[in-house]
Amino acid sequence: MPEILSQNEIDALLSALSAGTMTETPAPAEAGKGVKTYDFKHPDRFSKDQTRSLQMLHEHFARLFSTSLSTYLRTITEVKLVSVDQLSYDEFIRSIPNPTCINLFEMTPLEGNALLEISPSLSFSIIDRLMGGKGQAFHKNRELTEIEKSILLRVIDRIFDSLQEAWSSVVDLSVQLKATEVNPQLFLQLYLPTEMVILMTLEAHVGESSGTFCVCIPYVVLEPIAGRLSSRSWFSGKSSSNLDATRAVMETHLNKFNLVLTAFLGGATLKVNDLLTLERGDVVALNHRKDEEIEVEVAGKPMFLARPGTHRKHRAFKITQVTGGELDWLE
Repeated sequence: MPEILSQNEIDALLSALSAGTMTETPAPAEAGKGVKTYDFKHPDRFSKDQTRSLQMLHEHFARLFSTSLSTYLRTITEVKLVSVDQLSYDEFIRSIPNPTCINLFEMTPLEGNALLEISPSLSFSIIDRLMGGKGQAFHKNRELTEIEKSILLRVIDRIFDSLQEAWSSVVDLSVQLKATEVNPQLFLQLYLPTEMVILMTLEAHVGESSGTFCVCIPYVVLEPIAGRLSSRSWFSGKSSSNLDATRAVMETHLNKFNLVLTAFLGGATLKVNDLLTLERGDVVALNHRKDEEIEVEVAGKPMFLARPGTHRKHRAFKITQVTGGELDWLE
């Protein structure tokens, strides 16, 4: 089994890559090209298509939370998705530093619980920024105080709001916090050690430091909606779910516009000499007889034929024919 990196080791590697102090070395060529190792003790429960959908979904979540966090902290922050991995629940718990900020939450109407872990470097960076600092992280890890927990809860609420909005294209979720702890071992018995989970790891840059946080969702929680996580279902569901709402919004805005109706009574062709000699009282004969239909335009587009007349002492016209095709573009 490959070695599982701790959260501190992951943060150190990301910081080294960002600072350019570590260079990537190509992996050595493996013998037996085309042979893929499969671990029967840890089978993949999510297909590649489902994993790809989860990746796109949480990339959208990262953008939403980045905007929300920037507004809340009043500074430029960047949140990006680092990886989407499948691993056992035991591997996930063992990879988390102790102490840390780990949160148990439910995703109604889905049954079961999921976990949100915020690394100490990111937690203390956010707290420092909210307390008036530049967003510096503490170099020595320690447990959060009760005051620091209450401050961080407001950020967790924003994470949940962004998570709900990102997942709305698949299922309408109500994400509620159930418990917050600093020791991940307290959640060791939450699921079986061999239970497969999907782990979304994200990196956030706040002020002068950066840190990671991750969302861990067991397969048993997502199993009822696993069919909706395929790319085809995700995009079709997204478009169909938003179609009615988008149409209603567009109709509301379009109904407020005023469209200009123009009725053309006729025209005439004059020589330049005749035009220059026109005076008040002169009569110009139009190319339409009084009993002929006139053309009516809507916003510059010919739409109707009509007969001119009067209605309650006002000039008016009566529609006799629709010439511009269907009026779907007006609906």
